Amino acid sequence: MEQSWNSFWGSVFQAFHHALSPFRAIAEAFGYFPTDIQIWCFLCSVFMLVLVAPHTYGDLVLRRRRAHATGKVVKIDMSDESPSTPTIEFADHFGKIRRFESNLPVNDTTGSVGATVEVIYDPLHPDRAREAGRPVMKATHTALWYTIVALLMALAFLPGLTN
Repeated sequence: MEQSWNSFWGSVFQAFHHALSPFRAIAEAFGYFPTDIQIWCFLCSVFMLVLVAPHTYGDLVLRRRRAHATGKVVKIDMSDESPSTPTIEFADHFGKIRRFESNLPVNDTTGSVGATVEVIYDPLHPDRAREAGRPVMKATHTALWYTIVALLMALAFLPGLTN
């Protein structure tokens, strides 16, 4: 049984090793000879950066072009896999009802359906909206994701960290 288990994991390792061959070839063309784990760390950090960067861009645009509105919590997502987050509805400057899901966990203000919440949104693209305030939570949230990206990049590029 142990021999078949080791054989299985050996074949999985080989499959992952072969899947990385295009990335290894690109790295070697630049004179860098990474291990498999370094390549995986780099790919994971790029993937996470692709997820985080558009959100950061949206925040920067909101700081520049923000309009304020009063919103209302219409739903609270209570999934078991992550903290509960509110869905907020507000009316833009044309009176059209917009809805967005906050990426921040509920707090005393957003913890119940029907609660009023201050909202900032982009008047040119009203679907780009966030909760107003909570700067410490927003900064912590952003810093956490960029720290993870930076740590993965360090693992990918600093020799000796993954050996």
